[in-house]
Amino acid sequence: MRLVALSISVLAFEKTVAQPFFGEQPPPDISAPAPTSTPSLFVPVRPGAPTPTPVPTPAAAATPTMFIPSDLPAPAVQATGETVDIIPQAIPVAKPVTRAQPTPTPVRRTSPTPQTLSTAQISQLANEASTTRSSATATQLGWAYFNRNEYSSAGMWFNQALEWNSSSGEAAYGLALSKFREGDLSSAEAIANFRVNSYPKMKTLLGDIYSRRGTEAYENKQYDDSLQYFNKAGAMRPLSRNEQIIVAWDLYYTKQYEQSAELFQKLYRNSPDRVSAQGAYAAYSKTKAYDKLDTLSGAGGPLRDMYYTYDAKSYMSANLFRAAADSGGAKVYPVLQNLNKPSIAAGFGYRTKSGSAGEGQLEVVTFPVIQAQVFPANKFMLSAALTHLSLNSGDLPNGAQVGTPPPVYTPYNYQPTTSEDDLWEFNVRLEYQDWISWYIQLGTTPINGPLQSRPTGSAGLIWRSNSGYVQGEIYSKSIKESMLSWVGIVDPYTGNQWGRVQETGGNLQFFHSVGEDNTIYLKGGYGTIDGTNVEDNTHLYGTAAFAHLLDMPGYEYFTIGFALSYEQFDNNQNHFTYGNGGYFSPQYLLQGVIQAQFLTEEGKRWLAAGSVGAGIQNNKQDASPYFPLDDDGQEFDSQESTTGIGLIQLQGGYLIDPNWMIGGSLNYNITADYNEGGIYIWGRYFFDRRKGLLRTDLIGFDLFQ
Repeated sequence: MRLVALSISVLAFEKTVAQPFFGEQPPPDISAPAPTSTPSLFVPVRPGAPTPTPVPTPAAAATPTMFIPSDLPAPAVQATGETVDIIPQAIPVAKPVTRAQPTPTPVRRTSPTPQTLSTAQISQLANEASTTRSSATATQLGWAYFNRNEYSSAGMWFNQALEWNSSSGEAAYGLALSKFREGDLSSAEAIANFRVNSYPKMKTLLGDIYSRRGTEAYENKQYDDSLQYFNKAGAMRPLSRNEQIIVAWDLYYTKQYEQSAELFQKLYRNSPDRVSAQGAYAAYSKTKAYDKLDTLSGAGGPLRDMYYTYDAKSYMSANLFRAAADSGGAKVYPVLQNLNKPSIAAGFGYRTKSGSAGEGQLEVVTFPVIQAQVFPANKFMLSAALTHLSLNSGDLPNGAQVGTPPPVYTPYNYQPTTSEDDLWEFNVRLEYQDWISWYIQLGTTPINGPLQSRPTGSAGLIWRSNSGYVQGEIYSKSIKESMLSWVGIVDPYTGNQWGRVQETGGNLQFFHSVGEDNTIYLKGGYGTIDGTNVEDNTHLYGTAAFAHLLDMPGYEYFTIGFALSYEQFDNNQNHFTYGNGGYFSPQYLLQGVIQAQFLTEEGKRWLAAGSVGAGIQNNKQDASPYFPLDDDGQEFDSQESTTGIGLIQLQGGYLIDPNWMIGGSLNYNITADYNEGGIYIWGRYFFDRRKGLLRTDLIGFDLFQ
């Protein structure tokens, strides 16, 4: 087909909605949240934050829930609801009483308000402490100021108590705790480390200090340091659940995915909330331990919805259906059920192309076409196809400019090659589908033709996002424009064989959404062309297209767009004398097309897609020698034309029952050099029951058209 202005797949112009992009293997590397910025997906709630209420599973087109960290955690001592009651040394103020001898110890309470002393009582205790130089009284004063949240004054009295009795563990604890509450972590840590064994609660306080330092390091994305601090905190006292969550994320960010997954799954089993669910999902996905993730999600809770939603939803929005199915999507989207199960298909087709009889004219019957596909591993598909071909170019008239015609009319010495009824083509394709996809395809030119078959193939790499893709490809393919270019023919005058032309090259494609309702497409490529006893050639080509999406109920997309394309060849091979290739190869070809494309709603028993376009072209074909391999000075005249062009392509499929599908396509194109059309019908048997059809069910036979 020479109409290349919009020779993008009929399924290319699709609505692409910008959504969070997971990038590489699911899920992406997770960026730590900046304190003042919106966090990325999978950001943990900080310690001390209330567990958010589970959010219902989002609809298929919704954006994944974002988790926003809370404020800094309270230290463990404060978080436990501890209060310190002060037992006054004198009651009432006017009458001195006997001072209690035991060193007062802060008492843990669950709810009562801490007892406070009046200013007069504090003043009396201060005078008594100064007079008696009592470390116990100074310690009691320290707790009195501590309960009034006057940590600086509290610290002064605790320090005084230590001067009078350096072995007082309670005073040392009070001083360290006061420094901690003031935010002087360095002083608090120094005191706690020095006197760690002098008071029962000193280790707990030291754990709080390390926890605070670990949290600050986490906020600053210093994950190694954060992990070390929490390890130290854990040696002092048991870590709280929220602290363990930060530890699990520290392990994740330092790429210790297995340890992170183990801790997250433990936290999730103890209390299945969304915070631990997102961590388990992230860590298990990084290690590709989908079996463990599937087992853990089977326990219920928010992980089930998360596991069956995040990857599958993101893949679905990018039309990566096989990847979605292999990521648990079949449990969310019924249409994906059994998508990645084996199937086999068979069909037939008919194609006709205009041209001079025995030369550019061509009729192709493909029967049978047998194709099968299996899925050997997660996100992989292996397919193979075998095709029988019958080609016919019509009866070659006497004296035609084919082969090496003599100056004077001479009858043919050999039977002209105008039909081949026993040709076979074979190809096999392996592809992997993910955000970075790749494929390799190997095949042959037709076997049993006049010339020995040669290998064909392609390999490509596709980077895909929710808003588009970039694709690079290398290829070697047959040029199927004539009997000469496709399989080769016999010179009716000399019996020499020539033809069977192939193009080998590469191209780069770019497709992207612009806003929600527009798309752009760019393609550029270069190839070299050779054949048996055919002059070598080069081919440069490029396309730029724009499409606008219309809001049409019942359609996945309905677009109107336009495209410009350009092609050029090094020499003109559009002739059938010996040494020419028999394919359209102008010095330049410029085309402009306005085109509409559509795809009906997927997931139903029937599906249809189509494309209709019209435009204008201008091309110039250079003068070329009769015999390019042995130029004798004779030339074909140059040609230039400006004409209208058009195309219509329709495809459809119907799910007769859950195991059987029938499909077909119809196309007709008016190109710069010839007209062509074709019809194809096939049936497919699914070994497992399907719930509906997707656009990928309409392709697979395009290789044989």
